[in-house]
Amino acid sequence: MKSDNFNDVVEEGSSRKYIENLKQNVLLIYSPTSIEKNNIKNNQCLMVNWHDLTKKINKIDEFIKKNNTISSVVSYGGGSTIDIGKYIANKLGIDFICIPTMLSTNSYATDKVALIKENKKITLNAKIPDKIIIDNELLNLSKDENIYGLADVFSIYTALYDWKIAEKDILEKIDDNIYNMAEKLFKEVLEFVNNNELKDISENNIKLFQFIGTAGYITNLYGTGRPESGSEHILAKEIEKRVNIPHGISVSVGIIIMSIIQEQYNNNIVKSIMKLGILDKGKSYGLNLKTIADSLNNVKQRKDRYTIINRICSINNINGVLEKFENIIKENKVDLN
Repeated sequence: MKSDNFNDVVEEGSSRKYIENLKQNVLLIYSPTSIEKNNIKNNQCLMVNWHDLTKKINKIDEFIKKNNTISSVVSYGGGSTIDIGKYIANKLGIDFICIPTMLSTNSYATDKVALIKENKKITLNAKIPDKIIIDNELLNLSKDENIYGLADVFSIYTALYDWKIAEKDILEKIDDNIYNMAEKLFKEVLEFVNNNELKDISENNIKLFQFIGTAGYITNLYGTGRPESGSEHILAKEIEKRVNIPHGISVSVGIIIMSIIQEQYNNNIVKSIMKLGILDKGKSYGLNLKTIADSLNNVKQRKDRYTIINRICSINNINGVLEKFENIIKENKVDLN
């Protein structure tokens, strides 16, 4: 990112016009669904379907060796498309332009990427976009998915608690400036969701983009995901091992369950998650209470991030936690049986 200000690299405009004008030596990594849906074509640039690269490091590195004269990378799609693009741009030291087709994750704003090496997900450094193009017409096609991205802002609530206990238990230093920035963002999002109708929230692409992107920007400033990723993300990853589900749904489950374990359950946050309908589609992706219980039983401490999970070592009263969670979702008419 050439600017220190996240919003300075953002540009509103037509993604179609931008892509159709791309020249030779530019790599366009695209989501096939998005390209086909919008009937976008370019006969000059190098167009690559992200499915052909997958998220396997060895396959991407092999592609880089064969195409090392690329002048810039453009990603047009969701999180996986963006992740591959910013990894390639970082490896080659070239400009990276991002055109998100949905806002379901904050991958467009972070300098990290999760890729697969020997069947294991690992986190690597990546390139923050030099330009992010926001196409309102395009984003309006993914309103449900855009809402999911707010889970990575709500997770600040449980993540900051984990940071506090890390300070108390193992003397991990808290960066007060970063902590306050994250807490302020969380409160702004909670207020925004509480004070607006769902229709108005889902149609405000710029506001959603800024909220979700700022969460990623704060983690870049700090250098790790500590301000917005704690025990709730550890549980979310266990859930995602068992069921192919949008990240926002698994994180939302993690927030509610870990807030119970942290003994700081907040009904206002749960009401906001429920208002957005993030958990409503969980069952359609195969998520159920048994999967959540299995995930909770297998959740493990993360070596590089002290959380409530380290303090309790194991969740002794797992049935009590799950019973509280089940009562909460029943009260809010969410079916995960």
